[in-house]
Amino acid sequence: NGFEEIEAISIIDICRRGGLDVIVAGVDGKTAMGAHNIPIVTDCLITEINANDLEMIVLPGGWNGTVALAKNKTVQSLLKQMQQDDKLIG
Repeated sequence: NGFEEIEAISIIDICRRGGLDVIVAGVDGKTAMGAHNIPIVTDCLITEINANDLEMIVLPGGWNGTVALAKNKTVQSLLKQMQQDDKLIG
């Protein structure tokens, strides 16, 4: 929660228009609240994501969202695995 909505929505939209499969994962529940109180419905929780199933991961900015993601052990582990596997991180 606290992510920059324009960063999240733009990435999701452009990737889907380009034919990419996009999974929107939340940290706390099925709805993530942006920095400007715009809710986004997620597909799953971050704890349900397996790095082996991904080609790329993109984390939107926004101060509160960035701080929350940086503190999240699941996110840290996922990013480490993505880096070890030489996958794209944005």
